[in-house]
Amino acid sequence: MRAAVVGVALVAFVGVAGAQPRDYASDEGAYRVKFPGAPKLVAQNAKSAVGDLTVNIATYADSGGNVFMVSYTDFPEAATRPANHATLFAGVRDGVKGKDGKVPGEEKTIEFGQSKLPGREFTIEKGKQRIRYRVVLSGNRMYQVAAIGTETFATGKEGTAFFDSFQITK
Repeated sequence: MRAAVVGVALVAFVGVAGAQPRDYASDEGAYRVKFPGAPKLVAQNAKSAVGDLTVNIATYADSGGNVFMVSYTDFPEAATRPANHATLFAGVRDGVKGKDGKVPGEEKTIEFGQSKLPGREFTIEKGKQRIRYRVVLSGNRMYQVAAIGTETFATGKEGTAFFDSFQITK
């Protein structure tokens, strides 16, 4: 199974800078997060080893080119069984990393939220760009949260506030 195609596709999308900071809730995606402004919404079809998937992406890019991103993808149930978690998480990491990226620190295993959902957090270094990433599984749904930009942005106050604001609502 490969989730790499999902991770690679997500890094390519950016929103447009604009409105005032606000809470954003996706009823269909069952999540809530604080974007600095209205996010751009895109649904993309992706072919994977487990079949065709729809990746639903919300992004916002600030005037400095830093990007806030949340996505969710529903996988076939068999693909998200606990025995397959490590493969899914590694596939996303490797897809985001690509050929030129490096993982400068350790990948961190997390238990997300009150339900202690399985997840991973890592940072990718691509030249001067940093990609701070969180992947969480809730049933057969995979959530991906990213802060993409300068190191100061991705791992600093703005990136941390964005990550801290993410909640799964069902």
